[in-house]
Amino acid sequence: MVDEVVSEAAGFLFRQVGGLAVELTVNHVFSRHTARFFHGIGRRLIAVATFGTKRIPSSLRVVPKGSRPKPRRSDWLALWVGILSWVALFLAIGFGVSHFL
Repeated sequence: MVDEVVSEAAGFLFRQVGGLAVELTVNHVFSRHTARFFHGIGRRLIAVATFGTKRIPSSLRVVPKGSRPKPRRSDWLALWVGILSWVALFLAIGFGVSHFL
């Protein structure tokens, strides 16, 4: 009886903390400045990978006052390429360095 209550409480706490961590991470990744950072990385990687034949415009475009920005498909592609390449870079560094530990 007590074991079930403790395990339920621990499970609830774990889900809440895990959900908070995921929410904070998503909010950080899709915040204004971080999204611009990843978008910039993605557009440069796409330009290098295609030898400059495909160029995605900068994310520093001016949006008229009172209107919302309308991201294009290429903007989302650049953002996700930037995020995935950054994750891949850190995984590669982590696996490479862990060999020496």
